[in-house]
Order: sequence, then structure tokens, then C-alpha cells
Amino acid sequence: MQVPLLNALRTFTVSAQRLNFTKAAEDLLVSPSAVSHQIKILEEYLDCKLFLRKNRSLELTEQGQFLFSRLQRPFYEINQALSELRMPYGKSRINLSLRPFVSSMWFTKQLGDLWSKYPEIEINLIHSLQAPDFFRDNINFAIVWGTKRDWPELNTVRIIPGNLTPVCSPSYLSEHGVIQTARDLSQHILIHEENHVGWQQWLHKATGEDMTIKKSFHIDDTNVRLNAVLNGQGVMLGCPALLRPLIEKQEMVQLFDVYLDEYAYFLAYPKDLSLSRQEQDFIEWITSIAIDS
Repeated sequence: MQVPLLNALRTFTVSAQRLNFTKAAEDLLVSPSAVSHQIKILEEYLDCKLFLRKNRSLELTEQGQFLFSRLQRPFYEINQALSELRMPYGKSRINLSLRPFVSSMWFTKQLGDLWSKYPEIEINLIHSLQAPDFFRDNINFAIVWGTKRDWPELNTVRIIPGNLTPVCSPSYLSEHGVIQTARDLSQHILIHEENHVGWQQWLHKATGEDMTIKKSFHIDDTNVRLNAVLNGQGVMLGCPALLRPLIEKQEMVQLFDVYLDEYAYFLAYPKDLSLSRQEQDFIEWITSIAIDS
């Protein structure tokens, strides 16, 4: 079987992921003009436009969307097959995308157990705050944060409950005074993630009111938020299951027993993929070490 214009199809797939010929060229280690040339060849072969150029940005046409939806999975599976063949016989590498916080506070502490049970599995950790792109980045699995409804296109396994609740350091309480009620938090420094949604949800659940926050700032990385809290800079919403060692050592204080319990960490992977034996073993293993509460 001959596949026409295989190089052009690969160039198109990367360009459709990036929606930027310059970034696609960087991924493919070619020049932007080479990318444009391959796209032109493909468009002439198909006799249709695949991209629209609007205000220095790219958009896929209807035909481009159709082609992209059909090509992502085949190229992913080609990458997987090549990766497996490059490994020593019987070995398998699993590319896992996850946030730095859950990696440092939990996952990397479990690796000894994984290797003792499945020595043939090699783990490549890809740390990112962005949503995973399985096909572009050749990722097998991701540990994602959110609610189950956030990932309808993926298979998900709940592995760590979020149970978000306010936490701070003893030094913060010494300097700013005891926090006795949820309403007291309106007078304190609240540390947000990318937006105010989490704190708004928690305060409404705890008080039944939409409260105004007087002092706050944003930090998008949980490790940095954690360091700010440990240094007495404010109060953040934290995950007790991951923060328990700090709470038990009294380096951190959990202020209330009110939780946003719909949030969690999930193991996620694309639907309808043929899983290798090692991938099935990895799912079974991580399910066995999941935290219940």
C-alpha cells in the first residue's frame, strides 16, 4: 500500500496542531518556507484550501478540520510503534504528562514500587501546566486536574481526591491573627490559581454568600503557591491528601473541614486506543496506589 505525500501529511498535522507555520517548522526542524511549500503541495493535490490566514493567525478550513481529525490518531500510533521497536526487547517506555506539584508531592515517591513490580517499564515524565496534547507530544498518559466532566473525550481514572480547602502556615496566623470563620477570610490574603473560580466556589459553599475579597494575588504553579504559603504570604486552597505530611509536621494548618470535593487528579488517556501489555500494567498499578480520601 502506498500513501501519497506522506511528508506533506505529517507537515500538515503538525501545522494544524500549532496553527502557526513558524512553530510547526521548529517542531519539524525545517524552515517555515519548507512548511508552506509542503502545505501548498498537499492543497494542490487535494484541490482545496486547508488553512485560512486571518490577522497573522491560521485557522483550519472545514476540509482542514476533517483531514486533521482523521490524521491525528494514525501518526500517534506510528510514533508509538517506532518507540516500542527502539526499546530493548521486552522493555516499554511510557510518556506521562503531569503537573510539577503532583509529581514532586506524590508520583515520583511511588516510582520505586513501580520499578519493583514492573521492571520492564521505563517512565518519561513530561512536566507541564498545560492541558496534554496526546497526539502532538506522543504522550501515553496524563495526570490531569479538574472534574470528570472536564475530560469527556478521554478515559479517566480518579486517583487522588482534590477536596480543596483553605490552608496556611502557622507563621501567617501568628502575624495576621487566628482565622475562626470562613467569613474572616475576606480580610486575609488569598492566593489564587489562574482565576478566582476556586475561591469563589469554596467561599460560597462555606458561607452561602458571594463574598468580596479585599486582598489577593495569583500564582499559576502550585509548587510556587505552596512555597508562598509556607513562607507566610497568604492562604491558598490545598489538597489535604497531598499536603498531609506538611500538616502532620505542623508546617501547615488546615483551617476548615469544608471541601470542594468535585475536584480530583485523574489518570487520563485517549479513548479507543489499543493498549500494550505494559500500558495495561501501568493503569492497573496506578489504580492500585490511588488515594481514596
